[in-house]
Amino acid sequence: MIRTRSLRAGLLTLFVAVLGLSVPAAAQASFDLAISQTVSSHVVLPGGIVHVSATVKNVGSEAVPEVAAELNSLAAHGAGADNSYQSATTSTGTCKIETGHGYGYTYHWVVCELGELAPGASVQIEATVQVNQTAVHSATLLGRYAEGLFTDDEFHDNAAHDRITASSPPVVSGSKQIKISGLPKGCASGDFTLVASSKAKGVKKMRASLFLGFDDEGVGGEFEKTVRGHRLVAKVPVSRIAYELGKSYTLKIKAKRGGAGPLQATVSFQIC
Repeated sequence: MIRTRSLRAGLLTLFVAVLGLSVPAAAQASFDLAISQTVSSHVVLPGGIVHVSATVKNVGSEAVPEVAAELNSLAAHGAGADNSYQSATTSTGTCKIETGHGYGYTYHWVVCELGELAPGASVQIEATVQVNQTAVHSATLLGRYAEGLFTDDEFHDNAAHDRITASSPPVVSGSKQIKISGLPKGCASGDFTLVASSKAKGVKKMRASLFLGFDDEGVGGEFEKTVRGHRLVAKVPVSRIAYELGKSYTLKIKAKRGGAGPLQATVSFQIC
C-alpha cells in the first residue's frame, strides 16, 4: 500500500513537471494596514467646515496591536495651516484634538489611538475642520504608541491626501479707468476669458500678461496678449500654470496712451 501511494505521488510530480506547473507554496502571513479618507468638499469659502471620513483597515493576515492614526492640515512647504479641528470621533478607541506652535506657525492635528485590529477589521474616524487657509489634508498611520510613521509590508497605503482650497474672489487693484470683467467668482478651476477695456482719452493699445512662475532651472514664462484699440479679450490659460499650493497669481493689464503715461491694473487670483 505504501509503495502504491509513493508511486502515485511520483506520477503526480512528474505530471506537474511535464505541464510546467508548480505546486503552490504555503501562504505567508502579511502585516499590512491601510488608511483612506474622503472629504465633503475640495473647495469652500474661507471659514467653511469640511467633514473628513477616514477609514483604517487591517488588510493583512496578522493582527496589528496598538494601531494609531493622525489627521492634519498643512499649507505650502509643510507650514502649519490655520485650519482648526472642531470635532473628532472614532468607532473604536479615542481621538484627541491637539494644537502646537513652531517655526512661526500654528499647527492643528488629531491623534486617534485605535487599539488592536484583527485581520479584516476596520475603524472609522469622523472629523470636522474649519478651513481658513488653502492646504493639503492628510490622514496618516502612526507607529506604535502614536509615534513616528507606520511601516509595514505595503507602505504605499499608509497615508491619504486631499487638497482643500479656501476660495476667495480675485482682487483687482490699480487704475479705475480700466474696466475688467469675466473673472471667476472665486478660485479659478480652469481657463477663463478676461475682458479689459478703457475709455480714457488716447488709448491706442491694450496688453494683458500673466507671470507663470519659475521652473527648476529658474527660467520664467509669461502669457501675453496685445490688441490695438481700447478693448481686449483674452483667454487666460490657467491650465498651463504650474500650480503651487496657496499661491496667488497676478495678471497685469496695461492701456497704452499716446502722449501720456500708461494706465495699469492688476488682478490677483487663486487656482482651485
